[in-house]
Amino acid sequence: MWDGSLVVAANNHGTCYVWRLLRGNQTMTNFEPLHKLQAHNGYILKCLLSPEFCEPHRYLATASSDHTVKIWNVDGFTLEKTLIGHQRWVWDCVFSVDGAYLITASSDTTAKLWSMTSGEEIKTYQGHHKATVCCALHDGAEPSPS
Repeated sequence: MWDGSLVVAANNHGTCYVWRLLRGNQTMTNFEPLHKLQAHNGYILKCLLSPEFCEPHRYLATASSDHTVKIWNVDGFTLEKTLIGHQRWVWDCVFSVDGAYLITASSDTTAKLWSMTSGEEIKTYQGHHKATVCCALHDGAEPSPS
């Protein structure tokens, strides 16, 4: 399943859709519907699949205007964890390259570091005076020689 064939999209009604790309020698791409999740009660602002290096744990993270991030097990799309701690909309999230951690960014002016094992908040990063709406992590890869 971690072969690049999953496509995930989410909407402003809290619904997340998962499809599989069907490959072949067709001129048009076909999608096979796999799952529909009623993930949140508000807007989903980000949906993100964990890196392929996380085997056997494969996750889908959904960040929402309901102040939470939900972690779904991709094998069956069952809810694994709900990350609670932000006071406003959660706009973005990013997995560490090994999938052990998740960082979230929120309108409450903070970014938070979470453990994927426990679902617990490890650290809150403060200092912004306005909403923190995006986050990124370096993957640790060495630059390729030019």
